[in-house]
Amino acid sequence: MVNEYEITSHESFLHDSIDSLGYDWERMGDPARKPKHPFKVYFPQTTEEVVQAVNECATLGQQLKVRSKGHSSNGLVLADRGSVLSTEKFGRILDFDEQAMTVRVQPGAVLAQIDAYLAERGYGLPIIGDHNHITASGFTSVGGISPASHRYGMFVDNVEQLEYVNWRGELFSCSRTENSEDFNRVLAGTGQHGVIATITCRVIRVNKQKTILRNKRKITIRLNKFVEWSGRLIADPGETAMERGVWLDYPLPGLGLKIGQFSSYVETPQNPIKSLWNRLAYGYLHQFGYWAGRLPRLIDIFVKYLGMVGIMFSPRYASIKNVETFTDRVLDSSVGDPTRMFIALAPVEKYSVLFYRLYELCRRYREQQRCFTFVSVYVKAINSAYLAHGDANKRYCELMVYTGVRPDRMTEEILDQFVSEFDDACIEHGAFRYMHSRTSNDPERRSRIDPNAQYAA
Repeated sequence: MVNEYEITSHESFLHDSIDSLGYDWERMGDPARKPKHPFKVYFPQTTEEVVQAVNECATLGQQLKVRSKGHSSNGLVLADRGSVLSTEKFGRILDFDEQAMTVRVQPGAVLAQIDAYLAERGYGLPIIGDHNHITASGFTSVGGISPASHRYGMFVDNVEQLEYVNWRGELFSCSRTENSEDFNRVLAGTGQHGVIATITCRVIRVNKQKTILRNKRKITIRLNKFVEWSGRLIADPGETAMERGVWLDYPLPGLGLKIGQFSSYVETPQNPIKSLWNRLAYGYLHQFGYWAGRLPRLIDIFVKYLGMVGIMFSPRYASIKNVETFTDRVLDSSVGDPTRMFIALAPVEKYSVLFYRLYELCRRYREQQRCFTFVSVYVKAINSAYLAHGDANKRYCELMVYTGVRPDRMTEEILDQFVSEFDDACIEHGAFRYMHSRTSNDPERRSRIDPNAQYAA
């Protein structure tokens, strides 16, 4: 049986190697990219050692970058010949309070390990990343989204308390009720305001491995039908437990493959047949993810696209854990063609117009610059008080544009222009960017697309 809490990483590289410290997620879109290795790396194991590292860099006049697993592609974790503080050795689970239904962890704690710890006690995290190697501080620093975000918001909506060390080496404690301005400023702050030392977040009572959901899947080859369906289900998820959709546009020779599917996972009476269906279907699909990266290149690419088919025709029954980590365990981003992701967090009422705008932007660049291969758009609903700044009537959604890339055609100039137009579309329609994906470097423009900007001000 597959261990659903097993930590999975990427086949073509290790996050936790010395070599990996010179890279971030940009290597997905440009595997030949030259590394930017730091000169000095801190591996604190205690808050006191974090304070020591921050003070040392401040005394020497050195900038210190904070890094967990390096999933950012926006220049957030690289320090070329500079200093990096890695949370790799700073990842213990400190306390579980069953009465308060919270867990307190150090920043480098990996979400899958936290979830496994909680599972033994009958609990789980409300929000966990599709790629389960993400850390608590990584998700806290960018927001954190999952197929359950229409119910539980982003990961930051479930954080109750923080301790952090600011760039003057001072330790602060803040929460939703105490020093709340500091609290909201550090959440989704992409490491700008200091080093997170502890995170206390909510948990829910759940059995993610054994609770089976039924997939009310819709499939269509008509774009307008997909946008209509997904828009309606994002605007009103109803009693849906989890949900996600994807539109895929793959330019096959002589014709184009275009197909969309939206999966709404609902509660269903539990029985052994549904559990067996889940085990067999996902065991089969996870084999794609297991073998990808271990085969000759052409076969690897074929296996990757078989994984895409598996995602489009996702199984009828699934455990909560399999829904959470579905895409990454079937379709490893580091295998096959280079890929990039660009993510918008849009008001629900702007979903349709922004979907068409971003999709056509990608198609135009593919036709004119020949820099993209396939184009896909993954969509989810988000009910986040953090994004809405407390407006209970404001709802958001994720539009994750995930593309294949031809690195020889995607020059830095073309990439910067594409990102600028992507940001323009978001600014025009009142959308934020998910700031760990590539955005404009201009401070004024970033202040208009960064969900943390108003809190930081």
